[in-house]
Amino acid sequence: MRFGLSLPTLTGFPRESEPADGGWRIRWQRSFEIVALAEELGFDLGTVGHHRFTVERIDSSQPLIAIAALAARTTRLRFLTNILILPSHHPIDIAEQVAMVDELSDGRVMLGVAIGYRPYEFEQLNLVFKERVSRFEEGIALLRAAWSDAPVEFAGRHFTIKSANVTPKPVQKPGPPIFIGAQVDAAIDRAARLGDGWLTDNIESAALLAPKIARFRDQSRAAGRAGTVVLNRKMGIDRDKAKLEREWLPPILDIYRDYLRLGVPFDDVFADKLRSGKPLTIADLPPGQIIAGTPDECAEGLRLCIEATRPDCIVVDFGRGAHGAQYDSLRAQIELFGREVMPRFADA
Repeated sequence: MRFGLSLPTLTGFPRESEPADGGWRIRWQRSFEIVALAEELGFDLGTVGHHRFTVERIDSSQPLIAIAALAARTTRLRFLTNILILPSHHPIDIAEQVAMVDELSDGRVMLGVAIGYRPYEFEQLNLVFKERVSRFEEGIALLRAAWSDAPVEFAGRHFTIKSANVTPKPVQKPGPPIFIGAQVDAAIDRAARLGDGWLTDNIESAALLAPKIARFRDQSRAAGRAGTVVLNRKMGIDRDKAKLEREWLPPILDIYRDYLRLGVPFDDVFADKLRSGKPLTIADLPPGQIIAGTPDECAEGLRLCIEATRPDCIVVDFGRGAHGAQYDSLRAQIELFGREVMPRFADA
């Protein structure tokens, strides 16, 4: 089994947690520490998210710039945008950036994209939120055209390109893999038709995802595509389960309350628990969706996920802690997972 690591230093975190003096310097110093650790532990890839203009949180607004810096400090680790909101950009700009990072990293970049679900990310750019699907589909076509050897000719609803020689060309041929984030059926069908793989959400349990994954793979094969599945899962690990419940769980629950507030489709039972206002424990977490506990418990949770979904890669996300009090705890969790859980799945 291949494992990816959602880099906790480069995901959205509360603005009030940023130190007034040297916050960005600390953030990047720790980002470089984390990717070095990930490479040492044997993770296959590191992922960087993408959001913009969020009032409550500091987001990773330019993930490819971040990946360029991280790739320059590693030799083996691959990198994936998880995810980049493609319709909020001009696709030729993204094609050039991805190709340049692919060149810089000697072919270690993968592009994860989706249509986006936050209207303000489009409104601030004078883009029409309801046009994001058609912009996205044209964007995928333009990415592939830009990475080919021929000049780009394209006439669409949103983009027109007339015999443009787009450079550089990526190291990977015919181009870096394109993974598509999707949750609802129409988006999953789109991912099968247009993408090299599917980035699942971390909202649904493995049991709910299993039939969707089977459908995705069937449709991918019919479209002549690879049908690779990358499973995103939230993860918390500690030998002291009470400490995990006390320190790790509350910020994780805040993330899911954010999802509720933003209208993300959700597991109804867990959503009701979050809305109740009652204190929640690890026992209240949906099995096969958020995996938490001791190393043995996490290994068992992963085993059940793998049996249900048979993913090609699992990206684990331990939470957000760029430079706040959580950093040491998150780093310790990554190391514990890498040394005591990942080796159990070497032959999975």
